[in-house]
Amino acid sequence: MSRGLLDDATLLAIHEQLPNLKELQSIVLRFSPDFIALKLGPKSFIPTAAVCLQDTSHTVSNARYALHEALAHEIWYLKTREVKSEIAAIFFSRFYLDDVALRLYSAGEHLSEAIVNIFEIKTADLRPYKEKMTSRQRILGNYLREKLPGHSITAEILKLADSKEWRETIKYRNDCVHSQPPLLKGLGISYRRRQRWTTSDNGNSYRLGIGGGDEPKYSVTDLLNFIKPSIFKFTGVFASVVDYYIALLEQKGITQSKAGYGLSTTIL
Repeated sequence: MSRGLLDDATLLAIHEQLPNLKELQSIVLRFSPDFIALKLGPKSFIPTAAVCLQDTSHTVSNARYALHEALAHEIWYLKTREVKSEIAAIFFSRFYLDDVALRLYSAGEHLSEAIVNIFEIKTADLRPYKEKMTSRQRILGNYLREKLPGHSITAEILKLADSKEWRETIKYRNDCVHSQPPLLKGLGISYRRRQRWTTSDNGNSYRLGIGGGDEPKYSVTDLLNFIKPSIFKFTGVFASVVDYYIALLEQKGITQSKAGYGLSTTIL
């Protein structure tokens, strides 16, 4: 266990800083791909979207938990613990915030696959938009921007993709996965992957600094300032896609009646 117990008031304060996923989870987990497939037949890909939406729900819920722990660890090591430890607060906060960023990217991939199935977009239709890219989010965004520019789902997806916080979160995730994880303030001396020798201003000599490390790019506060808004923005887009999916099912003759927070599906 990396932290101690926090009191109820502190836990409530943390809870209020997180997106509320309870109702959304209940709705999505009640989608039955088998019942939907029974109504729509063997050639429809719309039932598969239900599974993708459930995968999205699981992943964003895990990201929410990781954000909770990032906030909880910071409070524990800086405010609650008898012997305070700033470096421990920074280490554990970064550990969990990295997890949030990684899972948000994954949730975005699941949601993109859900949208592909909702619109029943063929693989061949997406091929011209790949441009050597592997991210479903970017490929789908390029497709929607050109083929469905006026659609409400396109507007939601592009609003997320173009948001400063989401772009920074995805960039941070990509750096962590594909390059050197960005240096973080407060974790001691650290180095960027670069040539240590530098040329003089006139280019006639070289300099080498010894010790001191390189300047960190982020602080924990910096990470929170773009990762925390990103999970809220993503949750809003996710909810919009779920609402559209429910409306689509109703158009196809699959009605859903609310029972508390859940949904029951009836095949007409």
